Amino acid sequence: GIELHALEVPQKHGRHEHHGHCHHRQQEAVGFVFVSRVPRAPRAVGADSLRAAFGLKRIDAFGDTDTVTFSGDQSDYTVVIGQDDVTVSDHRAFGLGAITLENVEFIDFATEIPFFEGPFDLQSFSGLAQLSEPDAESIIELYIAYFNRAPDSIGLNFWGTAFANGTSLEEMAVLFADQNETRATYPEGTTNETFAATVYENVLGRLPDQSGLTFWTDALDTGAVSRDELILQVLEGAKAALKIQLGPDFVTQQLADRNYLENKIDIGALFAVHRGMSDVAQAQAVMDLYDGTSASINASVDAIGDYYRDAIDPVDGTFLLQVVGVLDSPFLA
Repeated sequence: GIELHALEVPQKHGRHEHHGHCHHRQQEAVGFVFVSRVPRAPRAVGADSLRAAFGLKRIDAFGDTDTVTFSGDQSDYTVVIGQDDVTVSDHRAFGLGAITLENVEFIDFATEIPFFEGPFDLQSFSGLAQLSEPDAESIIELYIAYFNRAPDSIGLNFWGTAFANGTSLEEMAVLFADQNETRATYPEGTTNETFAATVYENVLGRLPDQSGLTFWTDALDTGAVSRDELILQVLEGAKAALKIQLGPDFVTQQLADRNYLENKIDIGALFAVHRGMSDVAQAQAVMDLYDGTSASINASVDAIGDYYRDAIDPVDGTFLLQVVGVLDSPFLA
């Protein structure tokens, strides 16, 4: 996975290295729906620490740095981040239900998943919800181009927050190039020709023609472009305006390339944004199933559904980090 220490984004609590995998433990599914007449938490002026309790629907805090503590393990919960608020849902059948938080900076749990060493810092992970659809998709595209996998939700939300705080896509592409996962994917000795061909396969599902492969290999060999620049240019080319003047065969290939990448983006978003999952092996597996055909799309979506059911298993699941209001999904009603 992506190591999170690469950017200077506020990290008041939590590890500064991202290993990608979440702790595989889950609790019981939410079993109660609270009605409007249940009590609400009082507004806490100047309070530093609040505790979530059964029956609460909303906690609104006004302190300079407010923490809300939830009982149980972090893997008992789904955190849903929206543009204006955050909802924390307890998976347990007799748990706390869903509680909406406003003006809260940290979410604490009795025990954290291994990735986190302290409270969940919303300032470091809530920026993706503020992005436009094209900007959010552009970060998903980097995962596809570099690693040929869906994003992991924790990493995607970290990089989305970095983007919201001013890190450009060009800077992000450079930082992606200097990650352990990148070095493992493209070990020392990987030729520029192999790198260019691999990026084409990841993004477009095909090899470049020989003239194109020669062009990019020469550009990399001479330093005319760097590897991170090649990735951005291939991604940009996949979304370029149709060049009708070059004939119907060229336009047909453009449309096929565009459709291939869009399907991968939708698969990646379903895994990380809508379902909020962060297991890198699963992120790889669902993308490996896709080969450009309709049947393979269904296979990927079905696999995500299976992983999600496991993630909300009442006994053995994982922490989920979902984002709403940014991307639509063709796979969800």
